Amino acid sequence: MADCLFCSIVAGELPATVVREDDLTLAFRDLNPQAPTHVLVITKAHHPDVAVVDVQMPPDRTDDMIYAGRLAAEEALEAAPAGLLG
Repeated sequence: MADCLFCSIVAGELPATVVREDDLTLAFRDLNPQAPTHVLVITKAHHPDVAVVDVQMPPDRTDDMIYAGRLAAEEALEAAPAGLLG
């Protein structure tokens, strides 16, 4: 999608400090971090919102959570406090 910031990053049109990447997902450091380690994990496929991901591609959603957990372990981050992730 032409006007989507994340699609532009996935396409390599905008620079990003990539931390990890696979066929479905891209993880990169936030340009304006709100914590010492602030990594964004996105799907490479464009989705207008999270609700669409859940309806259109449920496996991506699960894979993203597994991916984010592995990335957190690689970055030596502590687990989120109970209830923070829903």
